[in-house]
Amino acid sequence: MIKEQFIRNLGIMSEDEIQQLNRTTIAIAGCGCIGGFSAELLARMGVGKFKLADPDVFDVSNINRQCAATHRTVGIHKIEALKEHLLSINPEIEFTLFPDGVNEKNATAFVQDANYVIDAIDYFSFSDSVALHRSARKQSKFVITAVALGFGTSVLTFSPQGMSLEQYLGIPENMTLDNLKDFTFPPSGYTTNLPSYVTQTDLERWLSDRTIPTISVGQALGPGVLVSHLVLHLLKRRQPVLVPETFQLQLEV
Repeated sequence: MIKEQFIRNLGIMSEDEIQQLNRTTIAIAGCGCIGGFSAELLARMGVGKFKLADPDVFDVSNINRQCAATHRTVGIHKIEALKEHLLSINPEIEFTLFPDGVNEKNATAFVQDANYVIDAIDYFSFSDSVALHRSARKQSKFVITAVALGFGTSVLTFSPQGMSLEQYLGIPENMTLDNLKDFTFPPSGYTTNLPSYVTQTDLERWLSDRTIPTISVGQALGPGVLVSHLVLHLLKRRQPVLVPETFQLQLEV
């Protein structure tokens, strides 16, 4: 029997599909922007189990764009704030929390038993993202990620049988995580449609300062597309676009 709060999902999804989502476990690495909003959308669609990982706490600068970031949650661990937010949507959701975030030591355990993996790890923690992808690939899990680009987004899906993250970026697959500590995902790997007001000088300065401008709209567009691709794939209704192909949406050029 479908819970009353999910009745309006019927007609777009069948009762069997809603029940399938309730049995599904989604592993979300990073619980701020892309990860937080993705979790909320998935919870409202009826996903019943989450594995959440994030080592950070909310600060005031997160409020402009991150799910569960409010003046009331400043100073609170992101996974705890997001957990409480999701429980207010569905009190029956089950959680497994990784308060140290995802890293080389726990990536295998984090990915284990997940039906799908969302990579929303902080942009400047690339080596942790590689650890996540490597563990997911070994366990035959799909990994999906998104980036907010002003009034736009790009979504990338990695198949365990397809191109790896390292192959996509031209990185040796045997490179150690220590050697990747200072590496970042090149913007060209996300999109060919940067807004016209973004110059190469801007990108270099933002990366050097480790502060990239971003707004709520892009951080909502990304999860909307990401969750749509993920759920349609899980329900066997549509195959996602797989790297090296990407889904790109930019409303301002």
